[in-house]
Amino acid sequence: MNARVTLTVVQGVQPGREYDFDGRMICTVGRAGDCSLQLPNDFIHLDVSRHHCLLDVDPPHVRVRDLGSRNGTYVNGIKIGQRPRGQTPEEAAAADLPEQPLHAGDELKVGSTVLRVVITGEDTPAPEAAEVPATDALLAG
Repeated sequence: MNARVTLTVVQGVQPGREYDFDGRMICTVGRAGDCSLQLPNDFIHLDVSRHHCLLDVDPPHVRVRDLGSRNGTYVNGIKIGQRPRGQTPEEAAAADLPEQPLHAGDELKVGSTVLRVVITGEDTPAPEAAEVPATDALLAG
């Protein structure tokens, strides 16, 4: 089974909505029309930047990088990025901000929207068979 990454809205507008990724994709999250994962451009989502963060999805792996958003991006309640006060979005976009790996069960918060990471079909190594000690009687017979 191929690995799949699913982001499920657990808080915010459209709870239960899922975004599925079954292959490599670079995904921009924000309010702008060119975002792959577009949040509404309305009064409720003013705390989301036009280009808020970037997801690098390569199932079963996924990483997130804040794109210099005004209000920050959070992983499990911890802020992973935000542009400094007085810095323009263009200046922030040019900065080399760190990426944060996401794991199954992690929660990504963008504005008031919270997405839970679900990873399925991970290629995990098969459990090794228990070794049975050979005995002289088995080998002789």
